[in-house]
Amino acid sequence: MTHPLDTLNHAHRDDALALLAPLVERSAWVAQDSLGARPFADDAAVAQALVETILLSGAERRLAMFRVHPELAGHEALAGDMTPASTGEQARLGLMSLDRRDAQRLTRLNAAYGARFGHPFIIALHRVPDLPTLFDLFERRVTASPIEEHVSTLAEIASVIRARAAAAFAPLPHHRPQEHAQ
Repeated sequence: MTHPLDTLNHAHRDDALALLAPLVERSAWVAQDSLGARPFADDAAVAQALVETILLSGAERRLAMFRVHPELAGHEALAGDMTPASTGEQARLGLMSLDRRDAQRLTRLNAAYGARFGHPFIIALHRVPDLPTLFDLFERRVTASPIEEHVSTLAEIASVIRARAAAAFAPLPHHRPQEHAQ
């Protein structure tokens, strides 16, 4: 059985993009610009290449990337127009089935955050244990300075990328990636 990391390292460009693109929400340019870092030694190297690509991009490009993320329980969620990963992450916390009070609170927070920062609130939901914690974090971050929030948003995206890369490319027991022939 071929390990997914070996497949990624040896894949033609389009096939490699298809494997990398789901790791970064609606931002295929990150995958495209990261392909030159192949061969990847492990899932951490995959994540590092993607994160470095984002960090080395200009502020406007990062902001455009932030803007394509779905709101928490927002119109994309209601329309079923989110990536499978985002759908699963939001569903785990019950964001798709909030009671009226929590739904209104989240709608208010989404609106306040979007008005203040110009993009949806982005958080690594895999690190959030429950809904009260999510609301606490959201309330804190909506009052942050724009620079603090830009840094926090980048850190959250990096965490999501690391988690998704580990899920997609983590080593199987007793597996070592094949050497890439040059």
